[in-house]
Amino acid sequence: MIFFFSLRRRRRLKARRLVFQNRDLKATLRRSLLYLVAIFVAHVGAMVFFEEMPAVDAVWLTLTTATTVGYGDVSAATLLGRASTVLLLYIGGIFVVAKVAGDYFEYRSDTYARKIKGAWRWNMTGHILILRTPLRNGEQYFVRLIRHFRDSKRFSEHPVQILTREFPEGLPESVRALEGVVHYHGTPDDDNNLRAVNVGDADVVVVLAKDESDSSSDGRTFDILHRISELGTKGTVLAECVDDRNRERLLKAGADIIIRPMRAYPGLIVRSLVAPGSEQIFENLFVSTGDAYARFDVDVSNTTWSDIVCALITNDIGTAVAYFDRGDGTLHTNPGAGDRVDAAALIVMVKAESRPSLDSVRHALRL
Repeated sequence: MIFFFSLRRRRRLKARRLVFQNRDLKATLRRSLLYLVAIFVAHVGAMVFFEEMPAVDAVWLTLTTATTVGYGDVSAATLLGRASTVLLLYIGGIFVVAKVAGDYFEYRSDTYARKIKGAWRWNMTGHILILRTPLRNGEQYFVRLIRHFRDSKRFSEHPVQILTREFPEGLPESVRALEGVVHYHGTPDDDNNLRAVNVGDADVVVVLAKDESDSSSDGRTFDILHRISELGTKGTVLAECVDDRNRERLLKAGADIIIRPMRAYPGLIVRSLVAPGSEQIFENLFVSTGDAYARFDVDVSNTTWSDIVCALITNDIGTAVAYFDRGDGTLHTNPGAGDRVDAAALIVMVKAESRPSLDSVRHALRL
């Protein structure tokens, strides 16, 4: 346990050092540029004063000399003018130009490292923000979830940002390969981190349960939702809830959509956002109560799909959603109302607590 907290502390300090280092490099680059501008202005003034050059020629001479191009079309002729060039440009200017170039490339390199390691503030708007990483198989889960977002017409172009303490050396290549995906190294129980990922401007905020098998994760989720609500967000907030008894509390804390953690079905999150309310239908299929899919082996010949559906609903059997073709065994889901069906079996959504018998289905279809 001591080692675990020590490791987390080292990661946190490392991320902070990246931030401070980048600030120092930026300040150094700014000072070098100001020093270079001061040298250039002084040399231009010297050329105008000592050489009586037009300002345009003085600027031209300064730039070509400092960059070591030296066309020779304009040059200093007086002793004081030449001394000014030697002191300001040969001794000071060229060195500072080289230093500015070095500082710039170092700053760019450091900025790239910060972006990779999650220490960069992206200032996104209208993005998908995912808070926390699943306890197990986080990389694979993110790949599947983001692919579902990309396959959705509504979210296909949305940038994705992940706020997590995982991946301190950068997102795995499989996640970065999806493009438009970045992360910020931090935790969502820190207001500063939530501001850094622009939680208020996100189009969608997804709060994942840290451990899908531990109901205590709901307490952390409640705290995060409360923080998001205080900071304010324009987008839809979806939260995972491990214990159904906590659903109402999470809704009151600011969640718009509540779903159970289903790591094997990350697409459920996307479907819930595209069609709010549909998640309740999907969830009912994974519990012993509520709705369930049932298979009934019945022989149906040359009957329209609408007649089958109406017959089952009228007799309070359930809702037919698919059938197995009698010829090749292919499963057909959601057929057209006028499609003529030759079925060997039907898939029907029924009430799990009062599943109808096969005979009742045959009677409803008059078989």
